[in-house]
Amino acid sequence: MDRFVGRTAELRRLEYAWRDAARGRLVAVTGPAGVGKTRLCEEASERARAAGLRVLWGRCWSDGGAPALWPWQPLLAELCGPRGAELLSSDAETVDPERFSRFQAVSDQLARSVEGRPTMLVIDDLHAADPGALLLTRFIAKARLPLVLVVTQRHAITDLGDEALPITLRPFDLDETRDYLVTHGIERLDAPLTDTIHRLTDGSPLFLRRLLALGAADFVGGLREAIDQSFAQLTPETVRLLATSAILGDSVSSAEAAALLDVRAAQVIDTVDCAVQAGLVTTGGTDSFEYSHDLVRQAALSRLTAAERLDAHARAVDIVGHSARKAHHAINAAPRSPADARRAIEVCRSAAATMVRRFSYEQAASLLAQAAAYGEPSAELLLEWADAVLASGRLAEARVLFDRAADAARDEHDPVLYAQTALGLGGIWLNERRDQLERHRMLGAQRKALAELPEHEVALRCRLELRLAAELVYSGGPVAEVIKAVDEIRQLNDDRALAEALSLCHHALLTPEHVRERLSIARELMSVAAAAGIDILALQGLCWQTVDLFHLGDPRAERSLAELRTRVDMLDCRSVRFIVAALDVMLLIRAGRLAEAEEQAERCLALGNEVGDADAVAYYGAHLLAIRWLQGRGGELVDLAEDMANSPTLIEAEFTFRATVAHLAADAGRHDQARSTLARLTAAGLDALPQSSTWLSGMLAIVEAAASLGDAHVARQAYDLLLPFADLPTMPSLGVVCFGATERTLGLAAATFGDLDLAAEHLRRAVAANLRLGNKPMTAVSKADLATVLRRRGDHRAAEELLDSAVSDATVMGMRQRAMVWAAARTSRHVAMRRRDNRWLVGFPGREVLVEDLIGMRHLARLLAHPDVSIPAVELAHGGAELSSEQSVLDDQARAAYTARAHEIAEEIPDADPARAEELRRELDALAAELDVTTGLGGRSRAFTGPAERARTSVRKAIKRAVDVIRAADPEVAAVLDGTISTGYQCVYTPDR
Repeated sequence: MDRFVGRTAELRRLEYAWRDAARGRLVAVTGPAGVGKTRLCEEASERARAAGLRVLWGRCWSDGGAPALWPWQPLLAELCGPRGAELLSSDAETVDPERFSRFQAVSDQLARSVEGRPTMLVIDDLHAADPGALLLTRFIAKARLPLVLVVTQRHAITDLGDEALPITLRPFDLDETRDYLVTHGIERLDAPLTDTIHRLTDGSPLFLRRLLALGAADFVGGLREAIDQSFAQLTPETVRLLATSAILGDSVSSAEAAALLDVRAAQVIDTVDCAVQAGLVTTGGTDSFEYSHDLVRQAALSRLTAAERLDAHARAVDIVGHSARKAHHAINAAPRSPADARRAIEVCRSAAATMVRRFSYEQAASLLAQAAAYGEPSAELLLEWADAVLASGRLAEARVLFDRAADAARDEHDPVLYAQTALGLGGIWLNERRDQLERHRMLGAQRKALAELPEHEVALRCRLELRLAAELVYSGGPVAEVIKAVDEIRQLNDDRALAEALSLCHHALLTPEHVRERLSIARELMSVAAAAGIDILALQGLCWQTVDLFHLGDPRAERSLAELRTRVDMLDCRSVRFIVAALDVMLLIRAGRLAEAEEQAERCLALGNEVGDADAVAYYGAHLLAIRWLQGRGGELVDLAEDMANSPTLIEAEFTFRATVAHLAADAGRHDQARSTLARLTAAGLDALPQSSTWLSGMLAIVEAAASLGDAHVARQAYDLLLPFADLPTMPSLGVVCFGATERTLGLAAATFGDLDLAAEHLRRAVAANLRLGNKPMTAVSKADLATVLRRRGDHRAAEELLDSAVSDATVMGMRQRAMVWAAARTSRHVAMRRRDNRWLVGFPGREVLVEDLIGMRHLARLLAHPDVSIPAVELAHGGAELSSEQSVLDDQARAAYTARAHEIAEEIPDADPARAEELRRELDALAAELDVTTGLGGRSRAFTGPAERARTSVRKAIKRAVDVIRAADPEVAAVLDGTISTGYQCVYTPDR
């Protein structure tokens, strides 16, 4: 029987992988400790070598103290020579000192080294690798190099690659245990004894092998007792050597063991031979020995007292050479005395600095966290810890640490350290401190730091000035101050400071007017940050470039996002991964996959909360709002939008959520709420609203509300402000949603102020632009908007074709409510009016008549242009012009007229049909609202700005005369108007939908 019993199928799968090395394969061997992962790979390695492959092994250290990115350094040195290993050193000058660049250089070097020579790399115990080494392994795995990469791990590690070949090993069952024993010459075992062995070894091939190696196949006391028995057979000198050396790890250098025990190296070699004979260690020559299993090493360590362990670790700090190993032993020796604790802190800080230079930020952060546990950490230590955490992309954790560091620096009266921590308080984005008290505290700390900073600290001063100027942009401060500060930093020739400045400057310019200017800044940031080795800012540069391309509607945006996604995935930067996740939701919405987008939005929210991004909830709100609005269910979110508009974390200048309230309220038929919200927003004119990253979206919401309410004045203002940005898509913030082409907003505005030809021109361009963007939902919406305008112009055939297309597309995308409204609009008889010379063409498809121009015709045209919108009679009568009357709003006669009309309505409602009753109730509500508005304290009348009662009477009579003229030409068209036009203090056209 095969000596590799029980694993032949797994071995065949490994053989299949290395026979296909030229294509590049990744194999992940997974299973619990002792299950035989290493043994399987050893057997596969022997067979691969026999078949002509070059096979190299790297082993991760399970006991701590591994050098950064271990075991890739020795692997690269063996495969690529000394220059290959240097790629992971901060001393290498041929590659940008940025983690992605270094990893890419390693990948390229490996590709050259294995070209034309089949190669298999085995990395054992990947679960013990530090985070940086794991990232590099994932990077190499996903690069699909022409080699076989085999990793062993105790548990599955995600994201190693979509095409990884999984091999999962499980312990032997009872039959397999019996077969294993028989294969190794133990044939005469009764069932109870076999069962006992299986139970004691838990089916572990390693434990079975150890029992056989110790000559104890019939021993039922367990492996640990067998190991103890072997130790009992050794001399005290050998036991002392194994026990003390065990603190150095699984594999021990003879020279280090000799130094640790203060004996000659030759004595170590002679002593180890006894342990080899007992099966407790193996040797790789005279230079080192290795414990045969971790249980052996643990048994050796158990023979040391606590004091002996502490002493051994303290001695090891001075013996081992690598900084990470020094830190490991210093930490273990720290409890021995205050002096040892102080030494542990300094050794950890030194090792962490080396790790940061070698791109192992996560390992550095972990080490500094351990150092900070010894007493009250200094401001300098806390700052180093915060920087390492920030470089790992953990924003929320970094903010807490910068706070602690700032407090410590203030207590230590160190103005330079305080300035450095104050800079860190701001985070990597602007306006990260959304709570207003927290924001003012952060700004106060930065101003205080600037005021106390010594004059000679020029670079720090410039960085603080820029940060303050950039933060103030969010409070209405001038962008010019930010640009000036960047120019000053350029003079310093400090790449690190410049990279930070460029990123903050880009963020401060996140408005439509600067979109093209930002793209060049993003590209410079990528170059400068990569040269300075600042991974997170280099990644941000690529993130900014991607966002800018989306904001420009550039077709290269998705390629840039793909590159960003790859880098984020390779480097596991979670802060930027959240932005990628938000952009992915936007793309799903744009593709019309709304249900899938909603699920992804929830996952994106969870990730944002996990990394501590201040925009997590706002982005989720934007995603949900876009989805519900496209589904025709935006009215469900009015209250949510109002809550967000009133959030204390929202900066004062941000108006988009308030505009969204007006928009959604109007959609939901809550016209009073919409009108009052819009009035407050536009009181000082739309040009007074500050530009921001959400300005285009806010203007879209204002135009939507104005269109619903028939506010031509607001629509005209918006049109003039938006026209310079007609070629841009409407995308708030970092492009997290896309409301389609700004051309559509311009078309809605033009339709609202009555220029239907201009509206149709913009909306045709909007349809084309949304098709180019791949925005399927907004293409359908734009088609429906264009159909509405064409119908108002009398082009019914083209309108119906557009509605057919919009309904079909919306149905496929799950926009059912919109599809139903559009389908109803296609079949309903909407009356349209348009001028022809000095007359009016009035009617609907198949029934159009020419009638003379009357005042009432103009009133009708205004109402028909704004279906379902209540327009005050005063506004119709005076064309929206401001009245100059100083009389009271309601004198006694007017009040009596209002009251009489209210009684008339109340008497008419019970006998009216449902549609008419609803119109009457709206008029009654309007009367009540008018009385409430125009009545002051004690029932006294307020000052009046126009003759409302005369307007009501004149408008009603004018419209009646106009309808009578239409009736004489075509009774059917007039009949439709009779049933859809309501007059009074508020007039409205309610078409049959």
